[in-house]
Amino acid sequence: MIKMKEKKSHGVQLLIRAVVRDPDGKVISDTGRKPARSFVIQFLEALYGLFDALNLDATATDGTEDRITAVGANLNATLMIDAAINDDVHGIVIGTGDTAETNTDFALETQLTEGVGAGNITHGAQVVGTAGVVGANVDLELKRAFTNNTGSLIEVKEAGIYTLYSSWVHCIIRDVLAESVDIPDRCSLTIIYTMRTTV
Repeated sequence: MIKMKEKKSHGVQLLIRAVVRDPDGKVISDTGRKPARSFVIQFLEALYGLFDALNLDATATDGTEDRITAVGANLNATLMIDAAINDDVHGIVIGTGDTAETNTDFALETQLTEGVGAGNITHGAQVVGTAGVVGANVDLELKRAFTNNTGSLIEVKEAGIYTLYSSWVHCIIRDVLAESVDIPDRCSLTIIYTMRTTV
């Protein structure tokens, strides 16, 4: 009998990076890529629905049970995160909550919504890169910029990704940042999520 040596499993990794820039684009702070460990249950529920071609409901960001995947012609519309500028409904989202993550989180604790007042931030368009080989890895990069036009400093403590199917919104990732990130007035924050696999 031939004994196979078991390879160390790398699995799917998720990395998060936060970059703050001044109004001229000069970098003020950069966390570098940090491990993000916060795929929540809706992430695997969505994969299950896609893998088995099911009409499947999961807990949406408003706490109700709503459709996360669907069979038929609309199957390819599930898990969309391609948010446009000024759209705070889906794509990468940020907030000020710092309650520790749990497997069953279904929304950010305190999301910063679109606008220029207290509790708001201006959302840039969601950028979805293409999966490709990067060195020894295969990476898929998701990126979104936010601009503080409130007149006050914003302290960002959480980030995540919301998907959109029809009118239903689901959180698939929620991270409480290792250290809060300050965005001075008129400055921007870019959140970069990297999904990575390694053979």
